[in-house]
Amino acid sequence: MALPRCVTLIGPSGSGITTISKELESLGYEIIHPTLESLQKDEQRPGLHAYIPKIWAALDEGIRLEKLGEYAETLCQATQRCRGNVTIFLHAEIHVLTKRQEESRLKTRLSQDYNLPHQQALQIEQQMLRPFSEVAQISLDTTNMPPLQARRSVNLLLNLRMPFKSNSYEKLLDHAVSDFFESFKDVPLIQEIQSQLDAARSFLHSQQHYLSSFNAKQIQESSQTVFLIGEGSSLTALNSAAWLLHKGYRQFTNVFRIPASDLRFTDISNAIVLICSNSGNSAEIVQDIEEGHFDAAKLVIGITNYADSVLAEYCREHGVLFLLDVPEEKPIAATVSYFKSFLTGAAVLAAIGGILGQADVYDQLFEDATHLPELLRDLFTQRRINPMASAAKKLACGLSTSQHGYITAAGLLSDCLLSEASLKAKELSRVHLEPVFNSLFHGPLNPDVNAAIYLEDPLVTADAIKKHVEKLCLYVPTVVTLGAYAFDVPNIFIPQTTPINSVALHLVSLQLTYFLIGLENGFSLEEIQHPIRLSKVVQESPLV
Repeated sequence: MALPRCVTLIGPSGSGITTISKELESLGYEIIHPTLESLQKDEQRPGLHAYIPKIWAALDEGIRLEKLGEYAETLCQATQRCRGNVTIFLHAEIHVLTKRQEESRLKTRLSQDYNLPHQQALQIEQQMLRPFSEVAQISLDTTNMPPLQARRSVNLLLNLRMPFKSNSYEKLLDHAVSDFFESFKDVPLIQEIQSQLDAARSFLHSQQHYLSSFNAKQIQESSQTVFLIGEGSSLTALNSAAWLLHKGYRQFTNVFRIPASDLRFTDISNAIVLICSNSGNSAEIVQDIEEGHFDAAKLVIGITNYADSVLAEYCREHGVLFLLDVPEEKPIAATVSYFKSFLTGAAVLAAIGGILGQADVYDQLFEDATHLPELLRDLFTQRRINPMASAAKKLACGLSTSQHGYITAAGLLSDCLLSEASLKAKELSRVHLEPVFNSLFHGPLNPDVNAAIYLEDPLVTADAIKKHVEKLCLYVPTVVTLGAYAFDVPNIFIPQTTPINSVALHLVSLQLTYFLIGLENGFSLEEIQHPIRLSKVVQESPLV
């Protein structure tokens, strides 16, 4: 996703040039007031640059007023010859421009030098700038557009390289979302969300690989206890996998969830240790390896995306290694790595459980996931995006006052998904969705919360789901459901399917919905993908 190397920004006085120039500067553009001579050297400019022509400055160079229109047209033609140029033309109704001029107590050059009334001077100015308006790829009518909306609009249009004429950010967003996967095809986050389709295919193709990687005798001679080790989303993915097998497939392996930072307080002698880290270089895990905390385990299993990481090298030498083989994630939010970690963790735990004499659900797990790629392919269609976009609008509106809501589910999804779903809401849309686990029938709900998301669980009856939704609606004005049942609230459809598919589809649907809420909240693509306040700041282990 690359910005245009060259932008031309122009419009009549009072249309918002100063506001948009600040947005261009924040995007990394160098602001230049061009002349005909300087435009001839455009190819020599290495970085992003924005031309803001000062047409009236030509009067100081000896060009007469009656020749100024010809000069403006020549300057416009010169900007169009600049490689990759995108012209942004701002305009507004005359009475609004006049009001802005009077409020700022600034006069146009024509008003100052020729003592013309504001309206007449602005009419002449608009006529002079007509060549630019006729070739502009981006045209914004700022008559009723607040400055912040204007900045948001230019930011989005330049990032998407989308030609468009608009007078509101809402219309622009509706236009972009109306062809979602085409509009946002170059956005890294959307590419990574869509790559979960390939991750699902890869998972299914690895069915024999997971099982054949284990020494059954070594596992049977262990203490038959499995420790899940990791930090953040990586540990959550393993925990979700364990709950999937427990609630979705009734495999009751003895599993303990331990953050890597707490491992030194745990006795893992003769146990099976499953470690997950996308980078393989998480500070706490690296320190645990260096201090020999994993050496007492009977079997160490590592899941990571990087073959040359510390975790990969350790597990390759001392245990079993499974590489995620997913694209390197550029945004802060873990999407495809979490998805593949969850699937891999489920396969590994199912295999171990079967070897230990628990319910042998390994083949059933893969059989249930057979249609996951097909279901994801259907999810990545405009037909499925439309209800998400509608729901995102309602949720953004409901969350507009406090940015605080609920996300809740019962049964399988409560333990498998709520923690990760709450985290992704913070990362992608900057809202706090408080997870309410298991049952809504015990304890009151906060009457100040105005929005909630309810995840319909495949193991919960439609009647129970309906009662949960009805209780939510008593307390919360805006409720959106995700699932197969449509009640009298907005619904994002997810077909009734197997436990593993249901978790995956809910997860991916929420990722897309949160992205849309982030756009509705006015965050730029950069802010959604790289939120400064949520940057990962742990560079070394906090352990001493």
